[in-house]
Amino acid sequence: MASLRLFVAGASAIGAGTLTSHFLLSDNTVHAEKGKPRPPRRTLPTRESQVKTLKSQEYDVLIIGGGATGAGCALDACTRGLKTALVEADDFASGTSSRSTKLIHGGVRYLQKAIMQLDIEQYRMVKEALHERASMLQSAPHLAHPLPIMLPVYTYV
Repeated sequence: MASLRLFVAGASAIGAGTLTSHFLLSDNTVHAEKGKPRPPRRTLPTRESQVKTLKSQEYDVLIIGGGATGAGCALDACTRGLKTALVEADDFASGTSSRSTKLIHGGVRYLQKAIMQLDIEQYRMVKEALHERASMLQSAPHLAHPLPIMLPVYTYV
């Protein structure tokens, strides 16, 4: 039985060596087909020419700020068929909107303050925030969706 294993191992080694030398010595090179030539890249317009275009044309919407919120508003306006201009002082997504959470919340902290301090203004703010949240969920379900969250409670009064 041991000699059979030795024979199989030797035959495997010889077969692998033969196969490897065949592929290394043969000229079976696979050549990729040449694709279509790429079109030349467009150069970006200068800032001066962009400002000139902004001054000479009329737009339906002007969005100031090219962060995550501004880019989302521009996308929404364009998909609605509005002629949209977006201006940004720095690089796109370099401002604060790229770092915020974008959560459309109902104002849990304000609700706590309204209840604990019996503050009617805080309650009204929570009520308005929840109304706005419901409107956003209904009018733009592709942009907003409910996100379940669990809050740990360690003590209660």
